[in-house]
Amino acid sequence: MLAGQTIEMQSEETPLALQRLWSMTRARLAGTSTATALAEEPALVEETLSYVQKAEGSTKSLVPTTSDCESDSEDVNNGLEVPEVQEAPSQRYWGDSSRDKEVLLDASTLGDVPAVYRVPPLAPHQLPVIGVYIDPRVRTGFRYKVRPMQALDAAPLSMKPRYLFDEKALTLQSIGRGFARRITFEPHDCTLNENNNYFWTDSRPEGFVFEIEAVSIGDKFTIYDANHEPQGILEVVQQQKNQVELDQQICDDGAIVKKVKINTLCKVEWYENDGATKLVPVTGIAILKKGRGKASVERVVNVAIGIKQLRKGYELKPGIESSSRRITVNGNDIRDIPCQYCVVGLEKYELPVIGTYIDPRIIPGFHYRVRPAGSRHHLFEGRSLLLQSIGMGYGKRITFKSDSLNTPDHYFWSDSHPEGMGMETRAIHPGMKFTITGNGGLLGEASVFRADLPQVEEKTVFVDVPNKRGKIVEKYVHVDVTCHVKLATTGGGSVDSEVHLMKVSGVALVRKEPGNSVAKLVKVFNVGLDSQLNLLFAHSQTQLSFHPLP
Repeated sequence: MLAGQTIEMQSEETPLALQRLWSMTRARLAGTSTATALAEEPALVEETLSYVQKAEGSTKSLVPTTSDCESDSEDVNNGLEVPEVQEAPSQRYWGDSSRDKEVLLDASTLGDVPAVYRVPPLAPHQLPVIGVYIDPRVRTGFRYKVRPMQALDAAPLSMKPRYLFDEKALTLQSIGRGFARRITFEPHDCTLNENNNYFWTDSRPEGFVFEIEAVSIGDKFTIYDANHEPQGILEVVQQQKNQVELDQQICDDGAIVKKVKINTLCKVEWYENDGATKLVPVTGIAILKKGRGKASVERVVNVAIGIKQLRKGYELKPGIESSSRRITVNGNDIRDIPCQYCVVGLEKYELPVIGTYIDPRIIPGFHYRVRPAGSRHHLFEGRSLLLQSIGMGYGKRITFKSDSLNTPDHYFWSDSHPEGMGMETRAIHPGMKFTITGNGGLLGEASVFRADLPQVEEKTVFVDVPNKRGKIVEKYVHVDVTCHVKLATTGGGSVDSEVHLMKVSGVALVRKEPGNSVAKLVKVFNVGLDSQLNLLFAHSQTQLSFHPLP
């Protein structure tokens, strides 16, 4: 410290209330009474009396004490004001009864006939409909599953009643008026004039419960990330839990928007995994909107996909955007120039060709159909052509068999289209003829009439041949074609003259032998017919096979 500098000590006065509290604490520790401690501090007594007089003259509500015993800290707490805690208002469509196992439904709260019904406790996904009481969340244009409500005195473990209308979710068309209101759903498996999908709200004394269904089995969606870029597609396979309605809003124009929580099991295909599909759980909140017609799903938000590798923050939109499918390829995977490309707009069954990259499943000797990525039109007038050769270098020339050897024009370079190309493997063509065999016997003949649907290559197998150079290449291609079928007469004799038009599906085996330049169709097995004959063959355990005629 510097010489001559003085330190001014400022003493703060201790509040009297704090001095009083310390005196009482010292008195308890010393074993004396609190009255003796207060007698030693007259200033504290005067402060306490004035404090109590102010408290008695105040208009504030004090907290009443529930004990008659004297407490040392009673005078301190008497001057505190405790605010009342107000509960947040919650909207309820029914009230709890004094009994534990029943719920009161009062129709007067909905502005209807003042009738009160006693029903069992309802789950969050169940909407009650009984007598004149119809839950306000039940709206026309939305799809519901309906089941009779259990009786109030039913045992907890008793079997629940089955759903109405073959356990299907149907669109609610209308809600009638009056005491007995007719609930009408859309016709299913019946005509419009003979619609049997209806009931009256008072037809069962126990009532009914409605369960909304926003997403159904078989619905397909496109997966978008936070940047609104498509990442894959999915298809709903199973409903894991009941769908729960979370919110309902009525817009100024009369449109109704609902938010429904879903929990499903889906087949998910990510674009980055080269078309591999996985069965994983998917959860989210579906947003439905109803205008003048039926309600439809606009999108599904807050989507979580998977269990162990949980992916969050996605959004689903109805339908499949095939033009947005992305495939990432790398030349290093096929021991070529290490260039990475991203092809957008190819179908699942199309093999990518872009820049210096050519899919290794594209092999000369097989037939292919070519389509530029992002375009709906195929090259070479959509014909399936025989691939003759694949060139070398950066821009590889891909040559197909031409109609004229003098003017070959069925070719292109792998880098001639910056967006890339897609090549579809073709095994069966219109005009091909087959013999139909089963269990060693001739069953008839077939001629391919149309082969417009895509043919999906399932796998490519390379088989070693002993004492020969090269390998056998076998391709298994799933086909769906339309054929003219002539069935053989009884006993396997001549073929009947009557022709049947049938859809035929199966797996075609195409094989290319070493040294041959053209692959040949061996047979079509695992055949299914779009006819009642398929049931006959399945019942007799007859394995059908189609063998090409030379």
